[in-house]
Amino acid sequence: MKVLKTLLLVAGGLVALIVLVIAIVAATFDPNKHKPEIAAAVKDKTGRTLAIEGNLALTFFPSIGIAVGRTSLSEPDGRGIFARFDDARMSLALLPLFSRQVVVNRVTLSGLTADLVKRKDGKTNFDYLLNAPERTAAVKREAKSAPQREAMHLDIAGIEIRSSAIGWRDESSGNRFKASIAEFRTGRIASGVPGKLSLSARVEATQPKADYQVRLSGDYRLNFEKQTFAFSGIDLKISDAAPGSKAPPLSLKGDVEFDASPQAIRFTLAADQVNLDRYLPPPPPKPAAGAPKGASPSSMKPEEPIDLSALNALNLKGDLKIEQLIASNVKLEKVHLGVRAAGGRVDAEPLTADLYQGKLSGAASANAKTNRFALKADLGGVSLGPLLKDALNNNLLEGRGSVALDVQTGGATVSAMKKALSGNASLALRDSSLKGVNLGELLRKAKSLSGSSPPAEQGATASERTDFSELGASFVIRNGIAHNDDLSAKSPLLRLAGSGDVDIGASSIDYLIKASVVATSGGQGGKELAELRGVTVPVKVSGPLDAPRFRADLRAAVGDAVKQGAEDKLRERAQDRLKSLLRR
Repeated sequence: MKVLKTLLLVAGGLVALIVLVIAIVAATFDPNKHKPEIAAAVKDKTGRTLAIEGNLALTFFPSIGIAVGRTSLSEPDGRGIFARFDDARMSLALLPLFSRQVVVNRVTLSGLTADLVKRKDGKTNFDYLLNAPERTAAVKREAKSAPQREAMHLDIAGIEIRSSAIGWRDESSGNRFKASIAEFRTGRIASGVPGKLSLSARVEATQPKADYQVRLSGDYRLNFEKQTFAFSGIDLKISDAAPGSKAPPLSLKGDVEFDASPQAIRFTLAADQVNLDRYLPPPPPKPAAGAPKGASPSSMKPEEPIDLSALNALNLKGDLKIEQLIASNVKLEKVHLGVRAAGGRVDAEPLTADLYQGKLSGAASANAKTNRFALKADLGGVSLGPLLKDALNNNLLEGRGSVALDVQTGGATVSAMKKALSGNASLALRDSSLKGVNLGELLRKAKSLSGSSPPAEQGATASERTDFSELGASFVIRNGIAHNDDLSAKSPLLRLAGSGDVDIGASSIDYLIKASVVATSGGQGGKELAELRGVTVPVKVSGPLDAPRFRADLRAAVGDAVKQGAEDKLRERAQDRLKSLLRR
């Protein structure tokens, strides 16, 4: 007992001595005297100028702490400011370090400003800051010689960042990005311990142009041993920060899990209103009036390739529901999308939505290894006219019914994919219209001019249309050209059949409609059409899809009619001759 008492007294004396020494050092040590030495060391290692304008404050027990006032770090050449902050504070508990536990009190940072730049030569203004040659070599040497040790256990009471901003500028493209953080707060950060975080920030960009207010909150749980992260109860709101904007905000809720070891992501998310067109670059402008045929701004430079390489490392499984979605100006509701990604392939199934008074059901896929896409979709009860207008800015055809697609394509660019498109498509419409031309009027004009020069091609006119009670067609698509040979359309006046090609890559049409007059009326043809009753008139449709041209070939129709009449007379004569022979 006496020995134990003596040991305790010695240990107590040593602790008291250590505390006394630390107290004396803390009371007498002035870190501000060492500012020039710190700045010189930074200059020597990085070539940058460190300016500590505020005070330095240190604590040693019961925690090792530091508080730094206004500080700035220059660009690599010493000119201009790379980063600065107004105040930074952090303290580290001393005793847990002996058991390899890093216990940090709340970390606070305010007034941070950092400008990140990518030069025209591809280098950035922070390359050597993170990967200085001396530092890299030292790390490699240490990695070879250092024995494996038990991992540190990290425990942070919380992180708080206020009034800070990080900017990015690409000097080659001119792109600029800036994230201004009003406040970012977390709860405790420790393995297996749940916490809460909140973020309020503003995001600005030039390409695509953006100015958004972002608010995020939710619960998180980290597992450092298994390298997993779970973010649940996500509540994300992105609203337009432009003054006077009436655009509805994007609201996203759900759960996300991330596993760092196989880099796998799992999610279940739901959004109310999403307009993807707000976050994408605007489409290229159309060629100016009088420009050469086929000229476009993109024709002056090579088309940018489609890069799917990011999909190779993607391991994803999730479920997304969107109440209202706008994508490429197409408007959808009640969207349900299931996503799986692995090995460079992404599959979207199920893919369902309500759109244009109908329903979509299908599946889609993309393969990064072959740069190929596939889509299989059935649209039932869809109003086709508004859909074509929004999707393709083309209203050549309208009506309500069903459309089926089963197509595949591949290639390095959008143009190449259009030319490589293959598969099948079909449509069946009721109460439909062919817009841009009144076929009955076109035939009437052709008949009225039958004794003179034939009528010239007639361009599509927005006010003209031909109505049908039903219309159906199927297409076989090969190398970007959709071929049809079973067009069938009916109206009180006409019956249509037809065949021809739609060149998807060139956005052009080469088609022959065979129009037969089955009835007449004073308002849709009069006497001229009455004389064409029972005659099939070829109508040639050609030119660009957004401005097709129509020509009715009445001479061919008359020739066919004369030929048919001659054949009928010969047939009648042969039958009469046969009857007379039988009577003998």
